[in-house]
Amino acid sequence: MSYRPSGLPPIQDMPPPGGFPEQDITKAIKSRGPKGWQLWLGSSVVMMYGFYRVGQNNQERAAMKLAERRLRFQMAPYLQAEADLEFLKRERDITARTKWTMQDVEGWKPQSPYYGNRWTPPRVSDMDLNFKK
Repeated sequence: MSYRPSGLPPIQDMPPPGGFPEQDITKAIKSRGPKGWQLWLGSSVVMMYGFYRVGQNNQERAAMKLAERRLRFQMAPYLQAEADLEFLKRERDITARTKWTMQDVEGWKPQSPYYGNRWTPPRVSDMDLNFKK
């Protein structure tokens, strides 16, 4: 229990007789930001603009891919011709090396199938020799 020096009961603060004067509190309340519909409308506009930009970017990317694909289609014959020349050079070198290796074997014909009668395309990549399953 607390000790009061005066020993008297505390005096309670009360409103004046007749009450406090009435105050209009609507003037004191300030706007606390935009209304809900304004927030919704603003965010919808921002999202629509974002989706518009994404669509524009997708169209631009698709056009760039199409242009690159067309360019590759136009370059394909030249690249294929270059690959064919490399293949023929490699095939000629392999045939010459095989002729030199098999020169002492009688009855052997260059590039003849030796496992059967069916022709099979030769390996064209050096990687095939090093590949292990």
